[in-house]
Amino acid sequence: MNEQQKARLAGYLGIAQRAGKIAAGDMLAKEALQRKKASLLVLAEDASSTVREELLALAGDKVPVLSWPDKEDLGRLVGKSRRGALALLDPGLAKAMLKVLDTTIKS
Repeated sequence: MNEQQKARLAGYLGIAQRAGKIAAGDMLAKEALQRKKASLLVLAEDASSTVREELLALAGDKVPVLSWPDKEDLGRLVGKSRRGALALLDPGLAKAMLKVLDTTIKS
């Protein structure tokens, strides 16, 4: 992802956070995936391998996965401390984010 795409995606994540459509953190993202509420999973590249494997298994081929450079930046985007994962709970915003990338990304 280039810097322009990253900036647009960050904007969408901020909108989703303000709308209450983000499950921020490993446990909340896991819960959203288990309850089939997640429309998009955003995983930090520096999240632990255990967390990555578990969340990717839950996402399967049903939930698109977007890789984000680091936990610090991911948490900052949604006004939180470091976060290894976020689940986007709004299908419309998820579709808009994927359109920015023009593809579904699997990590």
